[in-house]
Parts: sequence; structure tokens; C-alpha cells
Amino acid sequence: MGKKQSKKNKKPQAARSSKKRYTRPTLFVVMVAALLFGAYEFTQPPVQPVAPATGNLIETRPVLTPALFTGKAALAYRYAAEIPKIIDSQFCYCYCKRDHGHKTLLTCFTSMHGSKCGVCIDEVIYAYELYKEGKTLDEIVVAMDKKFYRPYKRHL
Repeated sequence: MGKKQSKKNKKPQAARSSKKRYTRPTLFVVMVAALLFGAYEFTQPPVQPVAPATGNLIETRPVLTPALFTGKAALAYRYAAEIPKIIDSQFCYCYCKRDHGHKTLLTCFTSMHGSKCGVCIDEVIYAYELYKEGKTLDEIVVAMDKKFYRPYKRHL
């Protein structure tokens, strides 16, 4: 009877050791894959954001009155109110979408944010100049992206 028990004990132990043999390589492969994916993700350049040039308003709130501001800020608010479809089709390169939840460049001018941000002000003034030159919405979007796009650096 002692021999039968020793055989029974050997089987579970053999099963356990084979399970360990397959678990370690699997865990190693998963860890290497995760490491490679992480390295790939952080070494890829960010995709250049391009705003949709639809002409349909995404931001529906009104632009604040330019009378509240002076100088370039007042000018930017006036331009944003004059051509809201153009401004609403622009990506804001101060990255306020990420930091403040803004929808488009027009969103910056529905609050005080646009008056305090040189990037937003410069974008609106440049878009207005292009509009006055007779550029189409698509041409304005492309020109704005070329002028203001700066790769966003990820903070690790």
C-alpha cells in the first residue's frame, strides 16, 4: 500500500512542476510584450491634430463681447464673433482641449481664456487675415496647422 500512495503523490507533484514550466515563459512573454508596447507608445511622434473643416458649429455658446477687452484681445474677440464657423473649425494650439476641456478654438472666446492666451489670440488674428485674403475653410485649416503646430511633449 505504501507504493500506491507514493505513486499518487508523484502525479500531482509532476503536474505542478509542468504548470510552473509553462507559467514562467508565458509571464515573461507578457512582460516583454508590455514593455515593447510601452516603448513603442512613448517613442512615436504625436499625430498632428487637424480640426474638421466642416463649417458646422461645434461650439454653440456665444463669443464674449469685445467691449470687455483692450488691444489685441479685443481684436481677437471681434474677429471670433465675425467668423465663428472659421474659428470653430480650428484646433487650439495652446492645448486647452486637453487642459481645460475646450471643444475648439472658438471655445476659448466664449470665456475669458482667449483674452489671457497669446496663442489663442494669434491664431484668431491669423485665421481672420487668411479669411480676408479669400482662402477657403480647408485652406485656412491647413495654413493654421502649418503655422501653429508644435509637437506636444508627453510628460513621463
